[in-house]
Amino acid sequence: MVHNQKFFIGIDLGWKEKKTTGICVLKNEKIILAKDVFGKSILRAINPYLQNTAVIAIDAPLTRGKGKGKLRLYEKFLLTKIFRQEKITPIPPALMPELCNFAEELVKKLEQKGFALGINLIETFSTLVEKVFKENLILTNTFCRTENQKSALICAQIAFLHFQLKTRYLGYKDGFLFLPEMSFWEKNWLKKFYQAWTGRPRLKYHHLVTNIFSK
Repeated sequence: MVHNQKFFIGIDLGWKEKKTTGICVLKNEKIILAKDVFGKSILRAINPYLQNTAVIAIDAPLTRGKGKGKLRLYEKFLLTKIFRQEKITPIPPALMPELCNFAEELVKKLEQKGFALGINLIETFSTLVEKVFKENLILTNTFCRTENQKSALICAQIAFLHFQLKTRYLGYKDGFLFLPEMSFWEKNWLKKFYQAWTGRPRLKYHHLVTNIFSK
């Protein structure tokens, strides 16, 4: 058991019965674990760190919407033109029910261990983060051998930033996405996101909220 240290865990969630889940554990800004595991083995892999983990960030749908495709409101926003052109749109939860069920199961287990969704257990989207955050990554991915591990590293860095109050949210009561604060964004993506936000149909997205533009 590891004691008296703060850890930040990133998980790129894969299938329960396949070795497609990437896990990364940071001690502050140092990678101490990067590996692929079977989904069903996640808790066993991260258990030595959980007692002293400050934040866990997961790339997977941790909640589901009620409309078409079970899309959350923020996911509908990320399906608008600017994001489609950049090929970073989310997959509708309805198209991956097994993964969504597994994600919700994992959330319940982590909640039983004291983590709270939206507080120290957060959802992120590594593909989008890598786009907006690419030139400002805290760490290189030298220690990450697979794409799953690289995505998990991005999630772990978001967990680290969240602990430092350097993340911002986008979402609604059906689910929130956490992204780095805009000081970490590339300038061209600041412009693109602002254009997408100001150009959104106000009636359709009047419930969607964000503090991304807050300093």
